[in-house]
Amino acid sequence: MRDIRLTIVQMKSLVGNPDHNLEEMERHIMEHTDSDIICFPEMCLSGYSTSEPERFALESDNPYVSELRRLARGTDTAIVFGYIEKFESLLILRQMVIDSNGAAGIYCKTHLGSDEAKFFSAGEKIPVFNVKGVCLGLELCVESHIPDISQTLRSKGAELVLIPFSTGITGDKRKEVWHSYLPARASDNGMFVAACSSVGDNGLGTVFGGGLIALDPKGRVINEYYGTDEHAITVQIGGKLPRDGPETMKNISYFDRRRPELYR
Repeated sequence: MRDIRLTIVQMKSLVGNPDHNLEEMERHIMEHTDSDIICFPEMCLSGYSTSEPERFALESDNPYVSELRRLARGTDTAIVFGYIEKFESLLILRQMVIDSNGAAGIYCKTHLGSDEAKFFSAGEKIPVFNVKGVCLGLELCVESHIPDISQTLRSKGAELVLIPFSTGITGDKRKEVWHSYLPARASDNGMFVAACSSVGDNGLGTVFGGGLIALDPKGRVINEYYGTDEHAITVQIGGKLPRDGPETMKNISYFDRRRPELYR
């Protein structure tokens, strides 16, 4: 995997106030123009809410995305972000990857939480994206608890998986939960994994707890942060993955040792 600089951000997103949210996103982008990829929390542009979410949905061709395309081209930074999308009569939790050339990739959340399923339609595809020469996969919040998603992304060549959250768990509890399973997503599949969450009051009384973590393909923590302020961390990632080159006891690709024909 080529070397890149990755920035993950925990920020406060106000539901129904994309002007404020875009302004905050732009501030972080301009503070990290030396990064190749910057990743924001789940639904950061529209704000995240399951309380009458149709009120806060954005059209797919909204002007905020056009502005983020401009920022991506101007800073030579790929931007990962999401919003509640209104598509015909459907509501979708959309996550976008805008490369530094302005080209966009789209992921629609495929596995919904119990409250989300009351309002949103699930996506039907688990894609990967070629971003800055890196094969990138996306999962959203609850999806990180489903090993099959990470395994599917790995089977499609993912070298880095980004997991934006909007969750109320905070501090030491957030760290404990992530440490209980995210290292396995990284080490079992031999890929980098990074997660970030929204932080603070969403403007409707729901308070998100924040959290940032980046893990290497062995499941070791590169950097992490669990404060409840707006914050970002940047990590340098890349180099040889377990799947690269001849296998040794120090460089085992557990994914490639699977026997899928037996798992039925």
